[in-house]
Amino acid sequence: MGRHTLKKWEILRGRKAIKEAFRRSKTILSNDYFVLRYAPASERKVLFAVERRVRRAVRRNRIKRKLRETFRKNKEMFPTGIWIFIGKDRLADVKGDLPRSLLELPELGL
Repeated sequence: MGRHTLKKWEILRGRKAIKEAFRRSKTILSNDYFVLRYAPASERKVLFAVERRVRRAVRRNRIKRKLRETFRKNKEMFPTGIWIFIGKDRLADVKGDLPRSLLELPELGL
């Protein structure tokens, strides 16, 4: 099965790169827990964000941890490109891992 890791170089960094990623990306999945956006790219990069309405730092950090863990464990499902996870407030209340059924990706036409 291999190790599930999230390398530092896999995380999208830099204000210009993030702005460009949001500009080029499209929402491909949205549910009660998170929004998933995708932009084509030559390598796999990922960005984790939280909605602005989540006010407490503890909740924001918990949501980002859950999103990172979800991506890390299911990385093989995501083809190359820029993936943007935007967590919603309700995600902080989920106990344990997110069900894999929430990650059913539509056909991207790659």
